[in-house]
Order: sequence, then C-alpha cells, then structure tokens
Amino acid sequence: MMGSGNLEAKQTVFVAGGSGGLGKAVAKLVASRGSHMAIFGRRIDVLEGARNEIQQLARSSSQEINAVAVNELFKAQARIPDALYCAGGGNHAQNGFLVDITANQLEACMKNNYYGTLYPIKSLVDIWIEDDRKNAQQESSLPKLRQVVIISSAAAFVALPGSIAYTPDKVAARALADTLRLEFLRYSCPSSTYSVHCAFPGDFISPGFYLEQHTKTPLTKRMQGTNSYPSSDKFALLIIGAVDDGKFIICKDSISASLLFTSMTGPSPKRGLGIMDSLVGLLVNWFVWSALRLRWEALCKKDGEEWRQKRVC
Repeated sequence: MMGSGNLEAKQTVFVAGGSGGLGKAVAKLVASRGSHMAIFGRRIDVLEGARNEIQQLARSSSQEINAVAVNELFKAQARIPDALYCAGGGNHAQNGFLVDITANQLEACMKNNYYGTLYPIKSLVDIWIEDDRKNAQQESSLPKLRQVVIISSAAAFVALPGSIAYTPDKVAARALADTLRLEFLRYSCPSSTYSVHCAFPGDFISPGFYLEQHTKTPLTKRMQGTNSYPSSDKFALLIIGAVDDGKFIICKDSISASLLFTSMTGPSPKRGLGIMDSLVGLLVNWFVWSALRLRWEALCKKDGEEWRQKRVC
C-alpha cells in the first residue's frame, strides 16, 4: 500500500549494511531524527566504529543505537523495527568481463547484493506477520507503518560489460521490490500498513566507490563517461525524503536513471499521474536508447579488436 511514509521520532529502524557508505549515511540521518537504530554488517569492529559515529547524532540519551553482526538474528533484538533499509552490497571484488571472473566471484556477488537484501526482508516480514497475528484482537486508532527500503542501482536500467556479476543482481533487487509491492497488499490489515520503496542510485562517493575505480574495466569507464558524483550523505537525504513522501521508485540523484526508468517501467507504477513518464519514455526509446546502443556497440567492438590483438601478441 503506497502513501505517505513519514516515520515519526522514537520509532525503530534497522539498516542492513549500515557499517559504511550509503547504509551508514542513512543510519546517521535517521538517528538524527530521533529514531531507535540497529545497524547490521559482517565486521563487528567496523560496526562499532559506525555505531559510535551514529550515536553522536542521536537527539536524546534515551535513543538505542545498536550494532549487530549479521549472524545474529533479527528475532534476538529487543525491538521490532518499523522500517528496514537494505543498503548492503557492492562489487569492487567482482568487476570484470565474464571470461575474466570466476564462478565463485559470480556467486559471491549474488550473495552480497541480492541474497543480502532478500534474506533480511524475509526474516523481518516473518516477524511482522507474527506480530500482526498476536495483535489482531487489539484495537488501534492508527495502523502501524511497516516499511522496506531496497537500495538497487541505476545499473538495473543498463547493461554495461564489465559489470556482468553486479548488474543482474540489481535487476533482481528491482524485481523483488516490484513483487513485494503487490504481495504487501496481502499483508496490510487494520493493524498494519506495509509498503516497499526502491532506490536506484548512480555512482556516489563512498569507500566502496574508490575501491571500485581500481577494478572497473577501461571499457566500462568509457561507456559511463565522466560525471560528477554526489556524496553518500546527500543521497541518503534524498532517499529518506522520497520514502517520507511515499514514493515507490526513487531516482532523485540521477537524471540519467530517472530518464532510463521511463522506458523500463514494467510492472512498477509510474510516478505522479504517469503522464510525464509515459511521454518521456517514448522519447527515450526513440532517441536516447538508439544513440546509446550505437555508441556502446562501437565501443565494445573496438575494445574487442584491441583485446584480440593483445591475445595474438
């Protein structure tokens, strides 16, 4: 169910992948609004450092700011969260062409970016459904707002060689959000309203961004071109603002991602009344994609010729 998604202070938010990058930026901003917070990640030492940063931004000493290793279940937490941000992932260790990366790298990227999103959602939805069952007989003036925010990527709208492990994972995350949007209609009830939101950031400044530049192929860089990149803090602000407004599709940091979405709406609801997305989508399909395809195909052919020459030598 879509609509206004403004979380009030003193509600509880979980952030999967909250130890760094965009996840930590989201956690810091949410904590500054007064919410209780738990961040989840793999390395407890990094998590503790992030928790200390987030704690500095808490509005009151009564706020709970916790750091939890991913092997500890959501069920072990004292509070049931009102919202879950899935911001983990990355691909700096799996960049490369299909012939250059291993099956293990492909599997690791899928685990990190797709299953690392799916499993936390599955765990929390089970908790929410059970909580709704327990509270079914209790009268409430307002339903609880239960939110899932999936961080996909602008990569879900394009197909860049050199990101063969990463792009399918982010397409899968988008498909997960589309499916959950409909499935959540089954779970919304008088006591709870379920909503899902999906963000598609382009590149942004973070520790992972700098690592990625060392492993990204020259062809991928040429196809992407030169851009200016927002900070993770700026994008976190845009995401949370869009979630507050009840937006399902979030492409606010990138004009390119916003334009590309219009030609790939699929089962996703169009933004606003849908008129602009429909009209712009026609133009993007006719002109933008036609130009991009010609340019990218030429770049790939040239790169292939250079690669074959090196193999001969």
